[in-house]
Amino acid sequence: MKPYLLTAFIWICLTLSSEGSDFPDKMILIPPGDFRMGRTEVESAKVAPQEEGDSYTKKLFKPIPETPIHDVSLPAYYMDSHEVSNQEFHAFVNKNPEWNIIYARGKQGKADRNYLRHWDSIIPQASSGESFPVVYVSWFAADAYCRAHGKRLPTEAEWERSVHVSASANSKISVKSMKSKSWFYFNSLQTTHPVQSKTPNTRGIFHLQGNVWEWVQDWYHAKYYSIAPYQNPSGPRSGIGKVIRGGGWNDGIERLQATSRDYAKPHYAVQDIGFRCARSSKPQ
Repeated sequence: MKPYLLTAFIWICLTLSSEGSDFPDKMILIPPGDFRMGRTEVESAKVAPQEEGDSYTKKLFKPIPETPIHDVSLPAYYMDSHEVSNQEFHAFVNKNPEWNIIYARGKQGKADRNYLRHWDSIIPQASSGESFPVVYVSWFAADAYCRAHGKRLPTEAEWERSVHVSASANSKISVKSMKSKSWFYFNSLQTTHPVQSKTPNTRGIFHLQGNVWEWVQDWYHAKYYSIAPYQNPSGPRSGIGKVIRGGGWNDGIERLQATSRDYAKPHYAVQDIGFRCARSSKPQ
């Protein structure tokens, strides 16, 4: 057998046996491939299908650009099957006391005073349950958690491809289609929910859309999509904030679109931003 055919055969075997199933540490293998990232000017200008959730979204938010649509090629990588939970983050804090509530809040520029505020409330909030996603966590803390586990935050491109099931899966989602898959404004009861409490997507990943926004690796710059490289983009070198993806429990359906994006200052710790980790398939 020719070398390139052997390589292809080995990859197919690995993909068939691995994709869609949990890898060690609850990670899902995403195979290499191309996809179309973002939306066209026409798609971005359109208002989402007129149903509950759309007017709510449009009133509260001015979405940042999802254009221009551009082709992206990614190598294989692993993605956490679910958002990092309070229980998992608590174990990390116990092993890394520099990220406990008192110390981290005092670290210059690493976390604001809201950091993990749901853990030390006099009246515990529903979102502080062990199986619920950790929130009120800064980008710096999320990055430290992933690194401590031999992982990293996913790039924005990796995050978006993990939602897509085909190279051009940019179709609109609807309130009806997402109620079994996501927690958002019209079914969340205005709180987070356990990290594996809805149906996973076809890749086996829970809650990429809804429940909480998720920190990713990239800085945000308004013009980056226009200059992003085709091969494995990792974001600009600097920006005005870190990108967040996926929409959360308090968002309407438009914010749950695969292409929807926003950003926040990396030291911010707020009630609807959490994270999950990724890992390259080969050491980098």
